[in-house]
Amino acid sequence: MLAAGHRTQTGVEETRARIINAARELFEARGTRGTTTREVAERAGVNEATLFRHFGSKRALLDAMREASCGIDELRSTIASLSGTDVRADLRVLARQSVEHMLAKRAMMCVSLAEEAAGTDDAPEWRGPSQIVDELVAYFTARIAAGQMRGDALVLARCFLGTFFSYVVGRKIWGSGAIADPAAIDAIVDVFLNGACV
Repeated sequence: MLAAGHRTQTGVEETRARIINAARELFEARGTRGTTTREVAERAGVNEATLFRHFGSKRALLDAMREASCGIDELRSTIASLSGTDVRADLRVLARQSVEHMLAKRAMMCVSLAEEAAGTDDAPEWRGPSQIVDELVAYFTARIAAGQMRGDALVLARCFLGTFFSYVVGRKIWGSGAIADPAAIDAIVDVFLNGACV
């Protein structure tokens, strides 16, 4: 039996997850400047000292929340499951997953973009998007080496991800709702491939 004051790793992770989820809900609803750490702690069912013990600062909490929302593990799993023999089919799977993930995390993306626009200079680099690009670069590098695609893998990865980011943002601007249109996603993949396939 654990003595008082000793926390299990599972308990620590559960507490962190509750705090991150509470922060996400409040930051998405009111922004980071309109939300106090006390409110986040109350929503998570912990005291403010616990929040600071886990994250140290509101900035560190925001950074942890952003990292948790990037979906890198899901992307890695999806890439590992791809055949690699049918690039069009692979990219359709990747595009649909990326769009669904971005739509589900759109509010978090908006919070992050607002923070970036506010010019917070002390914010560390958000590793999530760069990790996603790295995974796509590895995929495109393998397809280029197999003679299935052409071009610079980094440029291809950025264009692919950027195109679908624009699609998600554009759907909100154009009033197209929060449901991805598979036919539109497939058409975008086809346009992308017209410039990248051999």
